[in-house]
Formats: sequence, structure tokens, C-alpha cells
Amino acid sequence: MDAINNFKKISGDELRTLDLMLFYVEVGTQFTNAYGDIDGRFYDSMISMFRKVISECAKDEKIFKVFHDRLSSVIEDSSGIAWGYHDALWDLYLSLDWVADEVWEIVE
Repeated sequence: MDAINNFKKISGDELRTLDLMLFYVEVGTQFTNAYGDIDGRFYDSMISMFRKVISECAKDEKIFKVFHDRLSSVIEDSSGIAWGYHDALWDLYLSLDWVADEVWEIVE
């Protein structure tokens, strides 16, 4: 996570920083799916990073649209992972106003 913070300071590029943050979560999820369950601290770290991405997406629908497919994919890929990881990602995703609108459209 220090590397991502350093990247943000050096580049000043918010969108690429968010891309890197989401990549961190994607790779962690892929690693778990390939090699098996890890520990709570590992998942807490990824949930924290995902929360930061979601927080930025909540501020700007354009940012959400850039990352929408990847956010959805990482949630799908997290299905079945222990420590409440999948549920935490799903809950964070559903907290977005942009997603709530989508969910209601599907239900109707």
C-alpha cells in the first residue's frame, strides 16, 4: 500500500491511482482463487483499498463508469472467499447511488 501512496504523491494522477488501487484488489482476489484462503489481515487490506475506490466512485459518476465493469468483476471473482470478503465488497458496491439505481431497474 505504501507503493500506491508513493505513486499518488509522485504522479498526482487520481484516475491512475484508482486504477492501481483496484488492480491491487483484483490481483489479491486472483491470488486467493489460485492458491487458497489466506488470513483476515490480508482481506482487511483489500477491503480497505476497495473502500477507497468506492469512495471516489461515489463522488463522481464518470469515475464510476470508468471502473464499473472491473468493480463488478472483482465482486464476482470474490464469491466463495472466506472471512466475509465477498460480502464486504458487495456491501460497499451497493452503497453507491449509481448502483442502487441499476439494482432497482433490474428488480422492476
